[in-house]
Amino acid sequence: MTIIAQNSRDAFTVTTPEPHVRDLKVLISPEIQEEVKDLSVGMTILPPGNSSSYHAHDAEAETWIIVSGRGEVVVDDERLSVGPETVVHLPRNSRHQIVNTGRETLRMFWVYTPPGGERVVLDGKMG
Repeated sequence: MTIIAQNSRDAFTVTTPEPHVRDLKVLISPEIQEEVKDLSVGMTILPPGNSSSYHAHDAEAETWIIVSGRGEVVVDDERLSVGPETVVHLPRNSRHQIVNTGRETLRMFWVYTPPGGERVVLDGKMG
């Protein structure tokens, strides 16, 4: 067995352009570590007042783990306030977005199951 560990400081990072400025980091992925098969893990660092794009994933479910900051999650027609230690599961094909509504940077981990959604980050095609 091989332990796979990745610190966010050393992770592959993309800063997305306006209007959805944020840092996206890929920590664990079959694209990076060949031993990984069943998930991918990354991190979003979202400045105050910014948001992710409103999007869906055809092939992957996504789970968010909020580490710090406050925000609002939009899933289809629902809205939910979130903060530290909140976990949000987003089923495949659900349209979703997170908005930083707080005064501090929102930091969250994301997990794709199965892996694949992280490829747009690794390819630099995330908007």
